[in-house]
Amino acid sequence: MKVLRGITALVVWISITNLTAQNNPLAGKWEAEYEENNEKSYVTYEFRNENRKLTCYTTYIKDDKGHGEKYESLAIKDILFEGKKGTGKFMLAYEGKNYEVRADLTLRDGNTLTISYSAWGYSDSETWKRLK
Repeated sequence: MKVLRGITALVVWISITNLTAQNNPLAGKWEAEYEENNEKSYVTYEFRNENRKLTCYTTYIKDDKGHGEKYESLAIKDILFEGKKGTGKFMLAYEGKNYEVRADLTLRDGNTLTISYSAWGYSDSETWKRLK
């Protein structure tokens, strides 16, 4: 009987883990627009579940003319997200070095995500739009 209870508990735990991964409101691909020196660029991000942890990667970068290339890089790690708010460590490159800064994630609606962070006395927020 103990074995049956253990197996039942394991099945329930696996089911909850899978349900959480499938119903994750951040799952999928998102795009952000950036402008520097009057030139726009677009970056595609993808949230993935890896080892039961939510992680976000940069997957594609293109210019305003549509020319782009695949680009795989860690964007946000250690994501904790519940409801419509969460936190994570956002990867930033600054003066040739890579840094991890705390970021706040806010899901404004099902298709709009705001990433806010502050580093070196400078605060910024980015708006990401869900790709269909």
